[in-house]
Amino acid sequence: MEGTDMARDQKQPHPVLVVVLLAVVAAVLLAFPVALYVNTTALIDGYRASHGQAGTPGTAVVDSVSNARGGQVCTGIFTPDDGGTPVEARIEVVGGCEPGQAVQARLMEGRPSPFIGYDDPLAWEPGAGDWATFIPLVVLFGLLSLPLVVLLAMIAKRVLRGKDAPER
Repeated sequence: MEGTDMARDQKQPHPVLVVVLLAVVAAVLLAFPVALYVNTTALIDGYRASHGQAGTPGTAVVDSVSNARGGQVCTGIFTPDDGGTPVEARIEVVGGCEPGQAVQARLMEGRPSPFIGYDDPLAWEPGAGDWATFIPLVVLFGLLSLPLVVLLAMIAKRVLRGKDAPER
């Protein structure tokens, strides 16, 4: 008998290990909705700014251009039309950019984010379509957030129905 009790004890994971694993899974599951929110707001901000619906109007002058995996990254100085303080920003333009190039743009201040780069200001030239690069990320993080939504729905159903209520 003692041998079977000992074997059963060895098969059960240590409670601390279970808590740690559950905490890691919860942290990963909670990161997906945060990433979904951050990318959705970046998508909407970029769309609205590039269509003249949001942001501070002004002029952006490209200072530097670097080539990245997804194309050019243009940075420079944005000066508001109302004479406000110039701001260093990433500049999204139609087509390519060159140092010294000046474009009319709308500045969107960055939003606080746990992810790198989302809190930086962006100047959007009218018609710039770079906002569409966020669409695959929104779809991806939306799909990855589904297990958390299903889990919350199951918990809500159980709480609303009651633990001991018979299931139909």
